[in-house]
Amino acid sequence: MIRYILLSLGYLDMKRPHDFIIYCIFGAMATAVNMLSYEVLYRMIGLTNVVSVALSWFLAVTFAFFTNKYIVFSVKGARNRHSFLAELGYFYACRALSGVLDIAIMFVAVDIMAWNHTLWKFIANLAVGICNYLAGRFFIFAKKKAQSMDNDAST
Repeated sequence: MIRYILLSLGYLDMKRPHDFIIYCIFGAMATAVNMLSYEVLYRMIGLTNVVSVALSWFLAVTFAFFTNKYIVFSVKGARNRHSFLAELGYFYACRALSGVLDIAIMFVAVDIMAWNHTLWKFIANLAVGICNYLAGRFFIFAKKKAQSMDNDAST
């Protein structure tokens, strides 16, 4: 999902393999932030499963936002505080559904079924990644492509 949002905003050119590789590396790092923070919050600090999942999602999305914006794509900072907060809010809103999916999977697997939390956190991250990709591929990117074709046809 992030990939297609960034594509639509012009921050990412997937025609260049270098950009895609860097994007994947930082995506893997965001997943690591998610998994490690979950383990710390759940096992070491002792927070509940759902609270740990929600906080780890927040930390991973925050990491992804700042690395995508300032490191991976070398995008200049927001012009003002309002536009920065708008970008941040949009980023979180686009990722909210994946957060709900993550929480739902972990709630069922860990709290209801009492399955291994580490294994299921990994599985949840895979499911979320696939859903983000599909949502971007068939909804976000498809709409952008359709708008582009409509604009080309009207000129």
